[in-house]
Amino acid sequence: MSDLRELAFRYDLFISPDWRDRFDTLINENLELPIEGEILDVNCGTGAHAIELAERMRDKGAVIGIDPSAERIEIARAKAQVTKLDNVRFEQGIASELPFPSNRFEAAIGDASMLLGEEIPKLLTEIARVAQPEGSVILKLATRGSFDEFFSIYWEALHETGIDDDVWSALERLLNERSTVSEAEQLAERFGLRNIQSFVAKEEFSYDSAAAFLDSPLIKDSFLSEWLDIVPEVLHSEVRRHIASIIERERHHAPFEISIKATVVAGVK
Repeated sequence: MSDLRELAFRYDLFISPDWRDRFDTLINENLELPIEGEILDVNCGTGAHAIELAERMRDKGAVIGIDPSAERIEIARAKAQVTKLDNVRFEQGIASELPFPSNRFEAAIGDASMLLGEEIPKLLTEIARVAQPEGSVILKLATRGSFDEFFSIYWEALHETGIDDDVWSALERLLNERSTVSEAEQLAERFGLRNIQSFVAKEEFSYDSAAAFLDSPLIKDSFLSEWLDIVPEVLHSEVRRHIASIIERERHHAPFEISIKATVVAGVK
C-alpha cells in the first residue's frame, strides 16, 4: 500500500468521522440545503457528506464531490457504489481552479477547515463563482481559538528548548493565521454574499496520553508538520519530546483535551 493510499484510508477511518462530521453536523442542523438541482462539495474528502446529501435528494437532484487527493476520491467512489446511488459522482480537482462553469450550482460547499489562511480566499472565490445567483455558498473552517490548549504547551516547549525568542514571530503568525468568526463573515461579505449567517460549536477532542495525541491521525497527518515547520528541522525531535513531557506533567493522569471552534459561514450569492 502506498503512503498516499494509507493516508487516505486513515483519513476515512479516523479523520472524517472525528473531524469532518462535526462541521457537517453544523450544516445539517442549521441550514436548509436544496433538495433539487445540483450541489457541489469542494474538498469532499472521502465523500461521506456528499453521499448523505445525495441520498436525501434522490431523483430530484445530484451532488458532485471534488477533492485534490486521487486516493480519497477512489475511496469516495467505492463508497458511492456500495450505496447504489446514481446521483452522486466524485472528481479529482483543486479548490482554487474548479472545473465547472460559473452560476451552475444551487449550493456550493467548501471545506476550509484544514486549509492555510492564504488558501481560504481562493476557495471562497471559486465556490461563489460556480454558485447560481440566489444560490447558497457555505464555508467550513476552524476559527481562531482552535487548539489554544496545545499552543500554550507548544510555547512552553519552545521555551524549554531555548528557541522561543528565535521563533516567536513565526509562532505569533501561526496563532493568528486562523480568522475570527467576525473576520470570516467580513470575508464572505467582501465576496458579495448576502444574508450571511455563522454557526459555531466548541468541539473537544480527548486523548489518553501525550503519545496518543501526537500520534493520532488527526494531529500527525494533518497539523503537526505545519506546527513544527517554524522550528529548525534538527530540533523537531527535541521539541516534540518537550511537548510530550509537558502534556504528561500537566494532565495529572487525566485525559489531555484540546478544543476547536468549528464554524460554518453561509450566505446567498
